[in-house]
Amino acid sequence: MLDIGKHALMSYFLNEDWPQARERFQAFWQREILDRCCISIRAPRPSSKTPLSLKAPANHEELLAYWLDPEVNLQRMLDSFSRTYYAGEAYPATTMCLGASVMAEFFGAGAEFRPDTVWYHPVITDLAAHEWKTDTTSTPLYLATFTAMHRYIEASQGAFFVGLPELGSVTDDLGLLRGMQELLLDMIDTPEAVKLAIRRLMTAWQTEHGRLYSLTRDVNAGGCCIPWMQTWAPGPHYQMSCDFSAILSPALYREFIVPEIEAYLDVNEFGVYHLDGQDALKHLETILALPKLKAIQWTEGAGQPPKSDLRWIPYYRQIQHAGKCLILPEVAPHEIEMLLNALSSRGLFLSAWCANEAEALLLLEKVKRWTRD
Repeated sequence: MLDIGKHALMSYFLNEDWPQARERFQAFWQREILDRCCISIRAPRPSSKTPLSLKAPANHEELLAYWLDPEVNLQRMLDSFSRTYYAGEAYPATTMCLGASVMAEFFGAGAEFRPDTVWYHPVITDLAAHEWKTDTTSTPLYLATFTAMHRYIEASQGAFFVGLPELGSVTDDLGLLRGMQELLLDMIDTPEAVKLAIRRLMTAWQTEHGRLYSLTRDVNAGGCCIPWMQTWAPGPHYQMSCDFSAILSPALYREFIVPEIEAYLDVNEFGVYHLDGQDALKHLETILALPKLKAIQWTEGAGQPPKSDLRWIPYYRQIQHAGKCLILPEVAPHEIEMLLNALSSRGLFLSAWCANEAEALLLLEKVKRWTRD
């Protein structure tokens, strides 16, 4: 087992006084401004060592360890923490991501481990006749997920946060269990079977999400974090998404997906919707009408103009005018001044990478000047 000393770990922890960063996050969720826009800025620290994350698995055994061995993953993440400078509201946090839809395996989907992801293969041939598992807690990836979480919690020692695993969104998980084309046809031919399946999966999702939040709350400053977005909230916090929605009409989205989102929001006080690319914009008005939804996180999608492109600004303003927080992750540093000039800093969260520590500190000073009401 990896021997981790607390003194060594403390160098990974938050870059500034955490109580102040926490106050900024709390102001963000209230769509207020403490002293500047809420922003995470990270930069690489110089190192002569080869990053562990760049050493590709040489064989199938190493590939499985890359995904499933908590010690291998913990060492790789600690290596990354030590190479990263954290400024603003940035923080180090462990991640547990067995692909984007690990809960599909809890219900029997076959897992295929690849160097860049874990993929899941359909097992349901007739949705209307399918008998749902009553015990999902003994599958290999369920056990691997909770084993890893316990290990990361044990190792954190107040030095880094512990991100919740990606369980996947319910309809996307169902699409993997059934097959996307088959599920789309089921929505037309046997809609009640689809709704029953979504409710069955959602019950499991709410249960497991609650367990994971309860496990990690104390090591996450009494709240919850989403490491890839770099957000933190003082209560249950998760990004909801539905990649499947790209092929759905607005009517089908309202019929099948809105009840799913509402069920997420029932157990996540600080719910974020991951709006994935321009194919999802047709559902924006429906999403903004959800009263419990706190925030929208925008991703422009592969091959699209960057986040600062003028075509996206009206949508950002629409989100802000609807009273929702706006999250823009992975913004290029040169885009930030334009975005802060075009948008209110109330309820706005940005994250960015800089080339080095000096650039990160300079950008943070500029953000203080660019912040506007």
